[in-house]
Amino acid sequence: MSGYRVHSFDPNAYEQPGPPLKPYNWVQWTGIGIGCVGAALIAIELLGRFGVIPRWVDDFSAMPFMLLVIGMTLVNSRRAPGTEIGPEQRAKTKRTLLVTAAICAVILGAVVAIEFSGAAG
Repeated sequence: MSGYRVHSFDPNAYEQPGPPLKPYNWVQWTGIGIGCVGAALIAIELLGRFGVIPRWVDDFSAMPFMLLVIGMTLVNSRRAPGTEIGPEQRAKTKRTLLVTAAICAVILGAVVAIEFSGAAG
């Protein structure tokens, strides 16, 4: 019974996919169209909330966000094979993550300071 098992098999290991393949096929272009419709609906709602245009809908649902997710899924339906990440890319990614974390910490600190100072509200 032990002959069918592969000891090097790791069920949690997967290959990182590459970027979406180009030129886009009709499925990917459909995804771009659906995503653009979702983004346009979100933009119309935001413009209506800011008073730039009259609001068309009083109850804004999650449908435009789902259109964005569906569009993204269709665009990513055809992906290039993954490439191995080298040490220079790892260093660049680590540096980017550290800078992003530092910026988020500064913004969070400013928000907390403003909230507890009583200035907002």
